[in-house]
Amino acid sequence: MSTAIASATVQETSRTPHRALLARIPTDGQSAWQLSHSHSLPTLSEDQVLIRTSYVALNPFDWQGVEFKYGIGEKAKVMGRDGAGDIVAIGRKVERFKLGDRVWFCANSSASDTGAFQEYSVHSASEIGHTPNHLSDQAAATLGTGLITAGVALFRTLGLSINSLSVSTKATRKENAPWVLIWGGAGITGVYLIELARLLGYRVICSASPANHEYVRSLGADVVLDRWSNPKELVETIRKETKDQVHIAIDNVGGATAALCRQVLQGSLSWRSNNNVAMDEDDKLPAELVPIAGSPKDTDDNGDSIREVTSLRISFSTTFYGHPEFSEALLDRYDKLLEARLLTPARIRLVDGGLYGIEKGLEDLRHGRVPGGYKLVARLADTPEPTTINVQRQRQDDDAQVGAKRTWEIQDVVREQRTAKRFKDDVSSPQEEAEVEPGPRSTRSAIIA
Repeated sequence: MSTAIASATVQETSRTPHRALLARIPTDGQSAWQLSHSHSLPTLSEDQVLIRTSYVALNPFDWQGVEFKYGIGEKAKVMGRDGAGDIVAIGRKVERFKLGDRVWFCANSSASDTGAFQEYSVHSASEIGHTPNHLSDQAAATLGTGLITAGVALFRTLGLSINSLSVSTKATRKENAPWVLIWGGAGITGVYLIELARLLGYRVICSASPANHEYVRSLGADVVLDRWSNPKELVETIRKETKDQVHIAIDNVGGATAALCRQVLQGSLSWRSNNNVAMDEDDKLPAELVPIAGSPKDTDDNGDSIREVTSLRISFSTTFYGHPEFSEALLDRYDKLLEARLLTPARIRLVDGGLYGIEKGLEDLRHGRVPGGYKLVARLADTPEPTTINVQRQRQDDDAQVGAKRTWEIQDVVREQRTAKRFKDDVSSPQEEAEVEPGPRSTRSAIIA
């Protein structure tokens, strides 16, 4: 059952309707992305809140969904998962929040009107977290998918206890604390996995690019290895550093590295024999692998393994979304950790142009142009008005005609007027029509009136 948003709340909003970035299956070489300046304000159910979003963060899933046509169709849909802002309306059954609360979220992409890439979105009150006073919305927007994925992996997939997370002080570890292997420690999920594993009292060994080693160590990793090293040498080094005692591994990279994680988890009789490492009954206990980014291929056991390895499937739909008994417990614990400054948000790189700049940001993610440990974040207030966008589109067409390679920037009004005049003098009518009917080479967002 939906309820109308109270008129007093609507009066607080700066625009009704509002701005949103949508995606659809593209046709005839058109861009999949469409920037609307007249999107309908979502309706509110009794267990939801309406969030006025100030910052959104970009995820690989955002471009993958469009590229592989997952979760989109011919009808345009608001995309995006991560964001932060403040609550401007509350359903009548909501008790966890009040008007004006600052919050962060990881949107349920299967629900209606939850997409992050819009100024106003609705979310279940059981699936959003409080933003503490000391944390900016810009920083809070980085939490979403990475922190929730880390929590689901640790506390549902692996079954560790949420209550084991200390919320008063950083956990003190036993000298012989168990190891956890995190492959891809500088990825956003890896960043939060390292922090949570350390708070749980684990010793952390992980792989990362050399440029990120110092950063990953600052998060709490005990041993950091070069992810670009020879795979066989990496496995050998992990055995040496851990004395072949890794029973938990989480892979954030892909099927090939998940296979290396499993190889580590299996242990090695020959390595122990060659290195005079004794084996007890605990060493034979089963190991668990969480392959977040791709499952490892099945391989034959060559008889050298010590232990069985179970590959566990991670799922949001069966654990977090629609499961308030877990989501609320996890988010309440996160609230306390963030308030106590025991969790540090990922590093940030701001995307120019607000909603308009997201498409380029996703292209940067897709082609590996974003350094590890950084989250691309867009400020929605930076979204330009349609007239500014149209002039920018004309400028890009003009630059393409003369073979120039320039980076689009949002210009001040005076410069835009000069650019528009130059375009009118130098460019023919068919190219002027490109702002409405972009050709196959265009990658910029369409404009919906």
